[in-house]
Amino acid sequence: MHVLTLYQSRSGHTRRAAEAIGKAVHDLGHSAAIKSVIEVRRADVEQADLLFIGTWTQGFILFGVKPAGAQLWVPALPPLAGKPVAVFCTYAFSPRRSLDRLSDLLAARGAVVVGQQAFHRGHPDERAEDFVRQALSAVDQT
Repeated sequence: MHVLTLYQSRSGHTRRAAEAIGKAVHDLGHSAAIKSVIEVRRADVEQADLLFIGTWTQGFILFGVKPAGAQLWVPALPPLAGKPVAVFCTYAFSPRRSLDRLSDLLAARGAVVVGQQAFHRGHPDERAEDFVRQALSAVDQT
């Protein structure tokens, strides 16, 4: 299976989570590619059997927490119609509904959301392998 991980990162935490996801994909015997959301091309998405797409969360602890800039970069992504996508985010305090909001934006573009995972920015590689296994399993069941 060919897996593409896309990320939007400001200070490197989300990039590190994307790299951990890519490593887990590779370690599980699959082809892995990692790109920034601004680097991705239509052919990259078309060739992928599964996508992981993530960003960092922005906002204040109790309100305004959302996937950073997603309302701008999600519409610029290549077509996602029917593509299985697992969403992730990195956070400092609480991601609140960031994963649901990112999932909704991607589903509106035609993606089929097969998983969600929040990674604390202090440990962006924790639980990456479990997340990858869950997403791969969800794709295998479809």
